[in-house]
Amino acid sequence: MAVTENKILEVKNLKKYFPVKAGIFRKTVAHVKAVDDVSFDIYEGETLGLVGESGCGKSTTGSTILRLLEATSGEVSFKGEDILSLNRNKLRTIRKEMQMIFQDPYASLNPRMTVADIVGEPLKIHDLYNKKSDRDEKVKELLESVGLTAEQMNRYPHEFSGGQRQRIGVARALAVDPKLIIADEPVSALDVSVQAQVINILQDLQKEFGLTYLFIAHDLSVVKHISNRVAVMYLGKIVEITNKSELYDNPLHPYTQALLSAIPEPNPERKKERTILEGDVPSPVNPPSGCSFHPRCPAAMDICSKVEPEFKDYGNGHFASCLLLD
Repeated sequence: MAVTENKILEVKNLKKYFPVKAGIFRKTVAHVKAVDDVSFDIYEGETLGLVGESGCGKSTTGSTILRLLEATSGEVSFKGEDILSLNRNKLRTIRKEMQMIFQDPYASLNPRMTVADIVGEPLKIHDLYNKKSDRDEKVKELLESVGLTAEQMNRYPHEFSGGQRQRIGVARALAVDPKLIIADEPVSALDVSVQAQVINILQDLQKEFGLTYLFIAHDLSVVKHISNRVAVMYLGKIVEITNKSELYDNPLHPYTQALLSAIPEPNPERKKERTILEGDVPSPVNPPSGCSFHPRCPAAMDICSKVEPEFKDYGNGHFASCLLLD
C-alpha cells in the first residue's frame, strides 16, 4: 500500500503525567512527566519511526494512544474520531482497528495458552469467528503469513525461540484485521540476524494488508530500514520530525546528530566524528529549565537554559526545536 495524504492518526498536545506520592497520607508531591505536550500525525500506509534513548517516553506515548494508559490531557484522533473521549463499548469497537506488538516476546505471551488460543483470543473477544473450526482455520492462515506452520499451533510459547515468539505476537496483532499497528520496540530483545527477519515480515505484511505503523525503537539503524518518516523524542518531547532521507542526511537537532553519530560504520575506512553525550537523561520528575537537552548539549548557549525553543518547520516538513537554528 502506498502512503496516502489521508491522516489516519492525529496526536495533539498529548500529556501523560504519573503522580509521585509521599508521606503517610500518600499526597501527590510531584509528577513524572513521561509524555509532555507531544504532537504528530501519521498518514495511511506509512511507517512513522519514533526514536530516542530509554526513558524518553516512547513506549508511554504508544500505550497512551491506545488508552492502555489514560492520558493526562491532549487529543488523539483515529480516522477523525477522538479516542480519548470514547466510552468503553465504543473504544472496544475501535480497538479492533488499532493493535499493538509488544516489546518483550517472552512476557507478552501467556505461558499457559497454546499458540492457537493466543492468536485466536482476539477473534473470540470481537466475535469474529464463533465456530472453533473457523477460528482454527484463520489462526493457521495468520501463522503461515508470519512464517510459522499450522503444525505449531498446538504448542506453548516456551517451545519457541525469541524470534518465533515475536512472530506469534505479530500474528495476534493481525488477527482482527487492524489498520494501525503500534510496534513497541518489537526487535530490541532479539538477535541481530533475527531482527532483520522480523523487520522483513513487518514490511511484507504492510504491503499485503495495507497496514500503517508507529514503529518505536531506540536503534536508528533499524528505523532507517522500515520508516518513511522519523520522529526523535527526548525527555517526553519530540525534538525533531521529518522524512527518513532528510533526517539521516541533514539532522538539525544536536540530539539527533549525536544519535546518528553512534550508529556503527561497517566500512572501517570511512571514519566519522562521534558525538559523545555527557551524563544520563535527566529525571522527568524535575526536567531542566529552558531546553530540556541543554545540560548534555555540546553546542549549548546561555540562553538555552532560560528559553524553551519552539517546535518550528524549517522547510519541506522538517520540524525541529532548537535555539541554535534561529
